[in-house]
Amino acid sequence: MGAGGPKKNMGRLSLTAPAVASADDGGVGKLKSSWPEMVGKEMVEAVAIIMSQRQDVIFKFLQADDPQPPDFDDHRVCLFLDENLIVVRTPVVG
Repeated sequence: MGAGGPKKNMGRLSLTAPAVASADDGGVGKLKSSWPEMVGKEMVEAVAIIMSQRQDVIFKFLQADDPQPPDFDDHRVCLFLDENLIVVRTPVVG
């Protein structure tokens, strides 16, 4: 990012690993799909926490005032970030 802050289209970062059932989902495939506790956290911390719970997702980084992408992707999590790379909206799968 240059001196002007984040670019309008922050793009997509692909961080993937095989999906696994976690102990907290009872092993039946009910995967977490929303992370309200990430609001206020730095981008790197939020990504690490979400990846620890959902290894099957990729991330799309957007500015705080960007709209939610119109297409649904059950393996995508959008992170809406302010100019300091702080999560400002609840990350959800979609």
